[in-house]
Amino acid sequence: MKHIYTIILACSITSVFSQTESFEQLLENGKAEFRKDFDKQEYAVAVSNLEKAVQLKPNNAEAHYFLGYAYSRLNSKDGSSMVTMKLSLTIKSSEEFETVNKLEPKYTGEIVVLDPYSKLTGEWGSLAMYYLHNNKTDSALWAFKEGKKRGGFGDFFLALNKEILSTCSNKGILVSSGDNFTIPLWYVQNVEGFRNDVSVIDISLLNTTWYPQYLSKKQIVQFNLPSSILDTLDYCNWKDSTITINTFSWTVKPSYYDQYLLRGDRVFLSLLKAEQCKRDVYFTTAFTKESQLSLSNYLQPLLLVDKLNINNEPKLDYEQFKAKLLEMLLIVDKVNVNSKFEMTFVDNIRYDILSKITELLQNKMNKQAKELLSLMDTYINETKYPFQSQNYKDYTDSIRKQI
Repeated sequence: MKHIYTIILACSITSVFSQTESFEQLLENGKAEFRKDFDKQEYAVAVSNLEKAVQLKPNNAEAHYFLGYAYSRLNSKDGSSMVTMKLSLTIKSSEEFETVNKLEPKYTGEIVVLDPYSKLTGEWGSLAMYYLHNNKTDSALWAFKEGKKRGGFGDFFLALNKEILSTCSNKGILVSSGDNFTIPLWYVQNVEGFRNDVSVIDISLLNTTWYPQYLSKKQIVQFNLPSSILDTLDYCNWKDSTITINTFSWTVKPSYYDQYLLRGDRVFLSLLKAEQCKRDVYFTTAFTKESQLSLSNYLQPLLLVDKLNINNEPKLDYEQFKAKLLEMLLIVDKVNVNSKFEMTFVDNIRYDILSKITELLQNKMNKQAKELLSLMDTYINETKYPFQSQNYKDYTDSIRKQI
């Protein structure tokens, strides 16, 4: 009898070991698809492996995270397929990220692009745009609210994007980049009816054919080319060229490999030509220079946004900067400290403050520099909001020594 128990125990241990080994392999196989070149990723293969992995270890947050991403990419690989999304796959993806947040509220596993909270925002916001594109306003409002209910659309990013919209002048054009800007902007305008006079343009989606059509049909902005031509624009060879709109001139350089201008750049240029500088143009932060149509040297920093400064307006003085900074600092208490991307944005706020402090010190304005450092320590105490970047931590320490 003793030998029988030994055999059973040995078999059980072997079974558990093989299951663990199988789980690790399945998870790795699923994750491997995301490491391939983007156009070679096979999401059905990833789903097959990851569904088996979560069956073996249903409490593993990383397996659920990657399964959620696999469902998401199967549903809509990029912006061009956003308008063919399926509710069933959105729900599947959402449920996986919701599971991650329950199992591990502060997710520490590997990340594809967005953290689970931001991905929930992206999933439901994209579905809402699918409905808006198809003139299903009620369904779009439901999708936005459902995303909020399930853990997306965090209070911080919603408040932040309201501050961004508030910075824009009446009927301004706000060019945004990234899900954490564009999709919460859609939410506050569509769900809360906040600053609908501002035309929000996602710079990446201009590379698609459906999005410029949507902007034109909804009369959000206009283009100087008819739809038949706008739809056929592609990337093209490009050399430095001077563009003049009314009295404003600048040199547009190639945006890709120092040789090409991408489709989205050409569509954006068509937009600017049609609008004729009659409306103020703003950019959200975190833009790459390559995606700003060579306008980065003509932008006026307004802390949360950069304004296309065609009239050579002076930059913010100290008191104006401090007033805008306080508006932003007052919403930091809404930050979800479990969200990597919200905490990273807190670091970005710190960087803006530190950059201003450096400028003040260079101009011998030590009193003002101390005041800004005190505001940062009061509203963004590093005990409550730990640094996500060691470089920013080192930068702060060096500033403290100077002051």
